[in-house]
Amino acid sequence: MTDTKIINDKLTKIPCLRLANRPTPIETCPFLKACLQSSPNIYIKRDDYIGYLVGGNKVRKLEYMMADAVEQKTTAVLTVGSVQSNHARTTAMVARRFGLKCELILNGDPPDPPCGNYLINRKLEIPIHLIPSREDRCQKMESVAARMESEGEKVYRIPLGASDSLGTLGFVTAFAELLTQEAELGIRFDHIIISSSSGGTQAGLEIGKRLFNRPEMDIIGISPDDPSQSIKQTIIEIGLPVLKDFGSSLGILEKEIEVDENFIGEGYGSPTQASLEATKMLNQLEGILLDPVYTAKAAAALLAFVRARRFKPDGNVLFWHTGGLISLFCL
Repeated sequence: MTDTKIINDKLTKIPCLRLANRPTPIETCPFLKACLQSSPNIYIKRDDYIGYLVGGNKVRKLEYMMADAVEQKTTAVLTVGSVQSNHARTTAMVARRFGLKCELILNGDPPDPPCGNYLINRKLEIPIHLIPSREDRCQKMESVAARMESEGEKVYRIPLGASDSLGTLGFVTAFAELLTQEAELGIRFDHIIISSSSGGTQAGLEIGKRLFNRPEMDIIGISPDDPSQSIKQTIIEIGLPVLKDFGSSLGILEKEIEVDENFIGEGYGSPTQASLEATKMLNQLEGILLDPVYTAKAAAALLAFVRARRFKPDGNVLFWHTGGLISLFCL
């Protein structure tokens, strides 16, 4: 355990651009609770309110990565993602905001006509390099970086989802934010359910749980695409250096991380019957929108866990909404 004041002091000294509208609110979901037998108290953390056109969890991570880019006097940023990547589009918007050039390496077929995040990137006049598969992204990013550097640019590479040991600090800060909100609400959350794909979001919460001494808090990552094993390994690789930097002797063991891969369905971006039901319930009962790629599958897990009576009826469960709603405009 590390002293909370020391942690917060160290966090404030790390360069961070204030991009997000934070703290994002925590709201109750009383009508959803009423529809579910033996339901715990269900809360939602509204990172869909965070700014940059519902940039969501990506904005928190970019606060640290873009601060580092600016400090290094970067002139251009590169990142990767799918053709409708919320992360890539948010990175492009932030780059424009700070006067940096930006190019995107995106896999998949472009929508015709252009829509969603892809359309916004086009409106921003961001150069897009389309490639056939995920496996080609990193190699293409290096070739684009080499070309830009030969043209005199100082290039900053942002990994998939801004998920590395620097980007994950956005969710260490988010965990501290959550603790303040717990105190204001007069409750303690027993469980957090969050979509977990590139690993940085869950890694930050796992780090925060350890630094701020909340070992009893149950953090449940729901994979929308990748095997749980690979996500767990990424969380460990990202998280351990940060714990060490904060002077913590605690580790992150694979058996301590929960990533559930049972809600993936046919794969990335493919809705399931469970995710469609969850979307409909949150839409109609609470007026809350979910994106089909990430939050819909995480909400499907929430419903499944409640119905399986995994949670105590008097427990407090927090569903962390990670934004990404622009993809709704391509349905």
